[in-house]
Amino acid sequence: MPDLNHCHAVTSCRVCGHNQFHPYLDLGQIPLVNRYVDPEDDRPEPRFPLRIQKCTKCHLSMLDLVVDPVVLYDNYAYQSSISKTFQQHCGRLADQARGLFSNQPFKVWEIASNDGCMGLEFQRRGAQVLGIEPAANLASLAQSRGVDSVAEFWSEGVARKLVEKYPAPDLIVATNVFAHVDNLQDFLAGVRAVLPQHGRLVIEVPYLVSFFQKTEFDTAYHEHLSYFLVYPIREAARRAGLELLDVERLEIHGGSIRAHFGYGQPSLEVERYLREEEAMGFYGEQIYDQFSRHVQQIREELVSFLTGLRQRGRTIAAFGASAKGNVLLNYCHLSGETFEYVVDDTLAKQGKLYPGLRLPIVSRDALIRSPTDYLVILAWNFYEEIKASLSGYLAGGGRLVCPLPTLHIN
Repeated sequence: MPDLNHCHAVTSCRVCGHNQFHPYLDLGQIPLVNRYVDPEDDRPEPRFPLRIQKCTKCHLSMLDLVVDPVVLYDNYAYQSSISKTFQQHCGRLADQARGLFSNQPFKVWEIASNDGCMGLEFQRRGAQVLGIEPAANLASLAQSRGVDSVAEFWSEGVARKLVEKYPAPDLIVATNVFAHVDNLQDFLAGVRAVLPQHGRLVIEVPYLVSFFQKTEFDTAYHEHLSYFLVYPIREAARRAGLELLDVERLEIHGGSIRAHFGYGQPSLEVERYLREEEAMGFYGEQIYDQFSRHVQQIREELVSFLTGLRQRGRTIAAFGASAKGNVLLNYCHLSGETFEYVVDDTLAKQGKLYPGLRLPIVSRDALIRSPTDYLVILAWNFYEEIKASLSGYLAGGGRLVCPLPTLHIN
């Protein structure tokens, strides 16, 4: 049953305040995908509707309800440092940022700093770093790794409090958090309160164009409140008294954009992205309805394939107890009997149960002790990295299944 006691409906756009929406994607009742379950805990898991709608004015896509962030982030399990691909990505961002400030020592504040993965890369390049992380367990972990961190939800009030204790930042970094924020006005007011005239805010968010082109519906989950085009990003910046200075497209997380906020004139790239979005139809409605129908077809194809394997006596496991994988499996209404287990390298997840399906989460040792015929790569955005690490499993005759953006078997 859905839990409607810890959420509220979205009645106006968090960017422009408009109250007219075009609903287009309904993924059903989904558990909290980062709430991993203790095996002895037999209480029913809370489930919430997972539906996306589009603002008809500024074209921001967003969930139609918001789950209480205290419920979502009290003890967060995802750790950035698990992925070598993401570590390398952090290093490239730190290199780019160092160039923005003429290679001089500079001060960085990172919002939603997780386990300090990004902060460490900046520190290696001579920056002074402060991490602001809402999950106390992760802020403590980052502190133990040498990244000065505070356990706070970013807001204007928190920003003003911090700037009394710490030097104002030259750069504020917010990767994979802007899309998780309900009150964007307060978030950006906090940036405006502490960012000097020469400073920049750099955000990274999944790009809605990639979301559609690669059919990344599994990246929709309750933490991920907004799904951005460049148009609403620019609108949010201007309403906060900032300017969207530059945009670049990235491959990380299945397709993201990096946006630079600050004071000054925008680059020509910003206008180019706006023209492309309009030409592709993202400022209308037809493309959204087509996407919804395509998502339903993908579900039918994957369910048919996995059901067929089980009927032929094949065994199946999954790899990567990720949020996206949980959305995919729960949207497909697959039962725990479809899979033997799910492998994950995050120690904090091992020994727990995957939300919804309650699959046991195990280490890679399971692939040696009890290998399955097929392994579904749920963290498909890191498919190549994962594939390279599974040479032993493949040499033993195991086969990999990549479910998205199109189903293929290796």
